[in-house]
Amino acid sequence: MFPLGALRLSPTPAMTLFDVDGAPPLDTLAIAAAHAVARAIRRHGIGGSIGIDFPTIAGKAQRNAVAAAIDETLPQPFERTAMNGFGFLQIVRSRPRASIPEILRADPVGAATRATLRTLERTPPTALRRHTLPAAVHARLMTRPDWLAELTRRTGVVHELESTR
Repeated sequence: MFPLGALRLSPTPAMTLFDVDGAPPLDTLAIAAAHAVARAIRRHGIGGSIGIDFPTIAGKAQRNAVAAAIDETLPQPFERTAMNGFGFLQIVRSRPRASIPEILRADPVGAATRATLRTLERTPPTALRRHTLPAAVHARLMTRPDWLAELTRRTGVVHELESTR
């Protein structure tokens, strides 16, 4: 989400795609989305081929303004195409490693398990320490006694974990 609309990110084997949605005026939406996409690319470490599907904008000057917004927000090095008449723009950046969305998609149970650990770490000390977890998350934690030991070390409490089975 960004102030004027929403982005949908879809990592595919060939490229990472962004779809822009929001209400008119479309040229204002597209410029705001360009800044939001550039920030997301940096924040998530996205490299390689990146496609952005902006709303269709009629004038070439407005399309150039969207491209300029990408140029001012996304640090070099990268190459990009001009926005075509249908609202599509492509960026190519170096890809030294998988991006955060790709890593999360490759191991969703691992991602959910790490998110659960972060949540448990932030649980107030006076809260209950008995937790029912999704079966897959519970199973993954049971294979990682080092993660459970670190949770105990960080919180100072032994957590009782059970599965939803």
